[in-house]
Amino acid sequence: MWSLRTVGLTLAAGLLGGGLTFVMAIAAPRMGAGLVPGLPEGTQFGLDGPERPRQILRAEAAGGKQSWLVALGNTAFSAPSLFGPKAREAGLSCDTCHRQGDANPRFFIPGVSARHGGLDTTTSMFNPTQDDGVANHVDIPSLRGVRFTAPYGRDGRVASLRDFARNVIVQEFGGPEPAPIILDALVAYMEQIEFLPNPQIDRLGQLTAAASPAAKRGEALFKQPMAGMGGRSCATCHVPDAQFADGRRHDVGSDGIFRTPTLLNARFTAPYFHDGRYAGFADVVAHFDKAFTLGLTAAQQADLVAYLEAVGDADQPFEPMTRQSEMSELASYVAVIDDAIGRGDQPAIDLVVDTVVYDLRFIARRFDNRDPRTGRIRRPDRPDVARIAEDLAAHMISIGALARAGDADGARQSLRLYRERATALVASYPQN
Repeated sequence: MWSLRTVGLTLAAGLLGGGLTFVMAIAAPRMGAGLVPGLPEGTQFGLDGPERPRQILRAEAAGGKQSWLVALGNTAFSAPSLFGPKAREAGLSCDTCHRQGDANPRFFIPGVSARHGGLDTTTSMFNPTQDDGVANHVDIPSLRGVRFTAPYGRDGRVASLRDFARNVIVQEFGGPEPAPIILDALVAYMEQIEFLPNPQIDRLGQLTAAASPAAKRGEALFKQPMAGMGGRSCATCHVPDAQFADGRRHDVGSDGIFRTPTLLNARFTAPYFHDGRYAGFADVVAHFDKAFTLGLTAAQQADLVAYLEAVGDADQPFEPMTRQSEMSELASYVAVIDDAIGRGDQPAIDLVVDTVVYDLRFIARRFDNRDPRTGRIRRPDRPDVARIAEDLAAHMISIGALARAGDADGARQSLRLYRERATALVASYPQN
């Protein structure tokens, strides 16, 4: 085991450049609060909480599995290596902002984010060529049901999800031009992300018996034509049987023309509006009442809020973030390597290796069993997660290095040992 680890590290140093430094840093103590490499003090990615958004992928929900292309896209979605140097150094990936495909209301970078839950991508922070000198804070949207919510961007400027993904990688975060297969894979993965089920609405977007009386009164108001809106209703744009969106852009008195967002699962994606200016639904309703002179009473506004909460609800919106759940995610990435080794697809292998090694570093910090001050094991009855993660990373790096050297059999052997150790880590104790 340890001889293979040494071989893996040696090959990594010779063939993968900075991989050795990265792996050896895996057992380092957790970074202090607000300390992210290359970013201002006070930066928060919001990834260390006890829960994470629950994700449902369409094929898995139907009893199937992630296809190879979807698994590759899932891996790319969590890959800092897709982005430019600044974002890569900080460990930013698509999943940092769109946690499990949802929004990330805790995300914040001083000087780049005007408020939590978003950022201005037109500064010099990640891509100097994008700096326009204008404050353009954009709230991070959820990607649930994204295949239904074109056009893309808060202002609906991009018709294609593929084009939008490329723009984020190359323009917003200064990354190199991605291979066509990577863009295809990212789109395939994102289009698998489903809305979470909501027992308070039916398939046509109508409230069910599970909704409260206040929500049902709000539903009637939501569909009622309003003189202040030219005889239209809220439901004119947020069409209930079309995922509560209309695929169009409108001026709703928020300093521009913006795409109609879906209301599904929106209870968990605050703040609201394109720039995240409103903390809750009550603020949103008050904005429309004022902007369109609707004359709503306090009781009517409360009923509309109850309706939005009902429509935006979800069954089990969050799940515990455990070592098991994180390792299961890694297993879906690693599944890509089997086929890639057989085909000699080195770019796919490298993508998986880079992403898995980075995530192992996160797991080592998140579930470290050592006292950061003394380095001693705090719970002798539990495994040394940081040391095991370092070992796993060494095996993963050796897979990439051996494959690059043309030793497919050696790469498969290292993959087998990785899986044995990963299984042992998951099974070592029930929950953490």
